[in-house]
Amino acid sequence: MTNNQFSNNQKNQKGFTLIELIVTMTIVAVLTTVAMISFGGTNKRARDGRRASDIQKIAIALEMARQVGGTYPVASGGQAPDLVNGQYLQKWPDDPSGYIYYYQRPTNYTYSLSSYMEDLGSTNGTGSYGNNCDAPGNCNYQVSNP
Repeated sequence: MTNNQFSNNQKNQKGFTLIELIVTMTIVAVLTTVAMISFGGTNKRARDGRRASDIQKIAIALEMARQVGGTYPVASGGQAPDLVNGQYLQKWPDDPSGYIYYYQRPTNYTYSLSSYMEDLGSTNGTGSYGNNCDAPGNCNYQVSNP
């Protein structure tokens, strides 16, 4: 086989070189990493949005119970069983990551609802952030009655 024939045979072969494959796999790996990081932040904000919505739902139920009964329901184990029994809530909401929503009633006319937020500041100022929630476990977000 002459040198010219060998070159013609190489030109007719189809496929990728090792360097082309490595470059392509590196680009795919970088894009996948960037997408996973972005997606992880989106999931945190989505779970925090659900938490804020659940807290708002409990607060509305508490206000309805106060309208009817004159005071906020008694707290029991961090929840308000009278809200469910009184049919203000179908059930006490569950946190999307297994944390708890903690209800306290310091007086007949005041309450606080505490929760854990993964992405601090994701609720647009509807509650207060900090480690002083006065609730057991992980807590960094609290809403109090108006």
